Amino acid sequence: MKTTIVRISLSVAVTCLTLSAQTPQAAVKAGAEERFRQFDKNGDGKITREESSNARWFDTLDRNHDGAVTLEETKAAAAAGAAKGKRGGTAGGVRDEVAKAVAYRKDSAGPVPLSDNKAFTDLLFTRDWMPGTKDRNGKLMTGTECNYIVAHGGRLYAAVSLWNHDQTAPNPGPGVLVKTSAAAPWEVDVQFHRSAPPSVRVAVLASLTFATDAAGKALARPVSLLIAGGSIFESRSESAVFVRDDAAGKWVKSIIAPRAARDLGEVRMLHVHRDRVTGADHLIATITNGKVFSGGYDPAAPGFIRWNPEPELTGRLGRIMSVGRVNGDAYLAVDITPDQPKNGGLFRRVDGPVPRWEWLGEWGHRLASRGVAWIRAITAIPDPEHPGKELILCSREVDGVIEIINPQRNYERRVEFGMRKHFGGLVGAQEGQRFTTLFAYNEMTPAVHPDTGERVLLIAGGIMPGLQGDDARAKGAWYLVRHSDGRYGTGQVFDPAVVPTAVGGLRSARTVCVSPFPEDKGRVLYFGGFDAAQGPHRDTAWIYKGTLKEKP
Repeated sequence: MKTTIVRISLSVAVTCLTLSAQTPQAAVKAGAEERFRQFDKNGDGKITREESSNARWFDTLDRNHDGAVTLEETKAAAAAGAAKGKRGGTAGGVRDEVAKAVAYRKDSAGPVPLSDNKAFTDLLFTRDWMPGTKDRNGKLMTGTECNYIVAHGGRLYAAVSLWNHDQTAPNPGPGVLVKTSAAAPWEVDVQFHRSAPPSVRVAVLASLTFATDAAGKALARPVSLLIAGGSIFESRSESAVFVRDDAAGKWVKSIIAPRAARDLGEVRMLHVHRDRVTGADHLIATITNGKVFSGGYDPAAPGFIRWNPEPELTGRLGRIMSVGRVNGDAYLAVDITPDQPKNGGLFRRVDGPVPRWEWLGEWGHRLASRGVAWIRAITAIPDPEHPGKELILCSREVDGVIEIINPQRNYERRVEFGMRKHFGGLVGAQEGQRFTTLFAYNEMTPAVHPDTGERVLLIAGGIMPGLQGDDARAKGAWYLVRHSDGRYGTGQVFDPAVVPTAVGGLRSARTVCVSPFPEDKGRVLYFGGFDAAQGPHRDTAWIYKGTLKEKP
């Protein structure tokens, strides 16, 4: 029996659309108007995607897809939601379906192949950074989430965001922290502007290597760039990333494409792909408005990237949550949109001078609402049946499973690990209890055990609800270790000396990175996280250091 889960943080703006059948129509519209004013921060009579903080209800209300929600659209949606509630129609049906989806069942989907191998599950954790403090230069370091930790140029960089930040607290804007050595403290490397619309997070941070220039000419030596993307940092009329100029120690804006206000959205994923036909390395950037742009390395261009003016893929109604390279092909996953079959799903890039993205199919259960059917962390693993070939490993959030997709067998799918089944049993979840799992927010991190040489994948995440209790372990986050034989180990991020005060504790580990510092000898890993849904929050972002025990 296949069970489906959904991780949904219902905004107050959505709540106003699903009032009970007894609510008078006038009260519904009044409530909608009040909520509208709360989100219309600049008072211009419309809510932009940034003002909504990319809320999942935005596309539902933006009926004409002009990139803005008006008061009239809000009132109409609220009235329609109340009417559907009276009829027991779609709105009620969606709520019932979601409630069933998040209810834990002991027969949840998937096997639970556990390993006796304790590699990387016995780390000793210490908190490595405390938000709400100032660095050695007097700059405030704060944040609600640590979205990425990345090794680049022998240093560590961490993307720190301010989504659902407590507006009564100081807000220097999202940014990037840096740690220059194993013994050095974290400090601010850059903080991005909080202009209108306000930026809220660095949604992606990646160290990417180019072996060719934009035209496909081989470089004398490969070039690695640290690139940050997220909410619009400066302008309503353009989409951009920021690239670190390591020689100058500065971050330079690279404009992906000038665009109208209705196209605003986060830069969600960044990935370098070698085109099979042209031989050029392309930087693929996915935008939350459903577009894919590409560019190439150009030392003369601002930020060293020359972008192609036209998107490679457009018209997607859902977010593009994952990009990966398998068997030399680029793949991406788009949120499924139930009312538009084939708009979302798994796509493969068809390389060439005029590339296109081929739709391969959907996955799992399709709920009657947008933005809930997500695939994360498309990762290549060896295909044991076809030497030299690769399989797609991914985390399917809605169904709470880790799944293998086989390109050699017409994209046949099979569940490898049942996350909900495993963690539900681990924490003693009760039948019918609300229970969610969210793993592989961004990626599955490869690591090599320094003592055995074993290669594993580290899969960071979180569960809700977690362990009972008020100690550090009960308030910790979780991660999985996938061994090459397809069996799994379970680890937990917690420092016994620190009891997190945030609701839910550490909540979720969003990122893990092996230390690049030579003195750590591959025995230290850095974890970062927190999920800032259901805010406001203050100083909840975290970075912990996990150290392997020494051999006896």
